[in-house]
Amino acid sequence: MSSGAKSGTLFLIPNTLGEYNAPKVIPEGVLDVSRRLKHFIAENEKTARRYLKSIETVHPLNDLKFFTLNKHTESVELDSFLQPLLSGVDMGLISEAGLPAIADPGAQIVSRCHRKGIRVTPLTGPSSIILALIASGFNGQAFTFHGYLPIDKSERQKALKRIELSARSGQTQIFMETPFRNEKLLDQLIQSLQPETLVCIAKNITLESERIETKPLKMWKKQRPSLHKQPCIFAIGTPQ
Repeated sequence: MSSGAKSGTLFLIPNTLGEYNAPKVIPEGVLDVSRRLKHFIAENEKTARRYLKSIETVHPLNDLKFFTLNKHTESVELDSFLQPLLSGVDMGLISEAGLPAIADPGAQIVSRCHRKGIRVTPLTGPSSIILALIASGFNGQAFTFHGYLPIDKSERQKALKRIELSARSGQTQIFMETPFRNEKLLDQLIQSLQPETLVCIAKNITLESERIETKPLKMWKKQRPSLHKQPCIFAIGTPQ
């Protein structure tokens, strides 16, 4: 592929939100771009290769080139990731799930591309955050995504209190947790916040087991869902 410019284009490649048929959630035109790229920046090379194989990349898997960007990557390495782009080769920044650069380290690469005048093109795909928001029944004009809340229990309780207060003002508050901690997070929501506070729990978004419900915490306490090891987005807000 050629972007027609001196440098290549960084395409922001969406991924599915779980083991699911990609064409059902990602447009065919986006898949076509992803199939034709040979150079990628990914959080996990193994899962990125698996995804590209599933969408039938046009290149032999052994010909694909990967740069790994995760929490262990040193910042001094990042400029070297851009060398193919600076040589006129298009690249893809691929997320582990959903859209890149949201709740993952991809924004570091995007920022460097802007500083070096490299074109960045986002491609359409699923975002668990936005899908949870539009299915919550909460305010979609004013919202905040907090990412992961503090692990420390006391700090997380303080954060939840602040979030609840902001939600009462009409601003939807969205956050997430690692799947194996979802049950503990729900416990703390029930223990720390007001029983009437409305909470949306969106689990397994876009999957066949998807379930998205908004209820007061007192109802979540009575009708606890099974959330262990299932990807979830949580939102607190007021009905519209």
